[in-house]
Amino acid sequence: MSKIAVAVLNRKGGVGKTTIAVILAQIALVRHNKVLAVDIDPSGNFSDALGFMKNYFKDSLRIKNTLEDSDADAQEEWIVIDCPPNLDEDSQHAIKFADVVVVPVRSDFFSLSNLGILYSTAKKLERKAGQLPLVKIGYDNSAMSKIANQIISERDYTVAEELPLHKRIPFNIASGIVWSTGLTAVSRKPYERLFGKIVKAVEKMSSGAEEAEIKNIWSAVKKEEETENADI
Repeated sequence: MSKIAVAVLNRKGGVGKTTIAVILAQIALVRHNKVLAVDIDPSGNFSDALGFMKNYFKDSLRIKNTLEDSDADAQEEWIVIDCPPNLDEDSQHAIKFADVVVVPVRSDFFSLSNLGILYSTAKKLERKAGQLPLVKIGYDNSAMSKIANQIISERDYTVAEELPLHKRIPFNIASGIVWSTGLTAVSRKPYERLFGKIVKAVEKMSSGAEEAEIKNIWSAVKKEEETENADI
């Protein structure tokens, strides 16, 4: 597998950005990849969460708080970058550096209203729309979610995955244990599917695939319909 660099970014805070970054890093680690975690968010939550795991993963995990061009030559197979909720110089560097920029969005106006500026900035940095897929967080059958879905559809945003809100995951991360501890296979599936799509998308990008092929990976229909159960 070639090296994969993924950033997680939204100009709106509180959308699950750091949680996704932690989960992606931990899935990579559990699958025996070496991970370079780059925390450029001044809050330091990404560093703190993974710092709890350092003794468990030992030499497979390296944590730093600056992103440098030389990191492209790092020995790690995965580079996961947690960005601050803005488009400052550091965030723009991450957009330019990463193969994929995951954009988590909640079903609220402020979470969605920032997207236009994000995508226009990414375009100036020569990033294609397929490199910045949305990940919908906690969407349900509420009126707000329906409106948000309509906005996403009308603006033709690429959606990589829908992730449920799960009360166990924040507890696991805050407790310093692997994010998936105590979760059912059904509960883990959407997060693992997102990870797999990132791998496939980067492989396609490396082979020079067209933009449409990349978008097809993100929008791939689930092979099996998963029903939400009591622990989701």
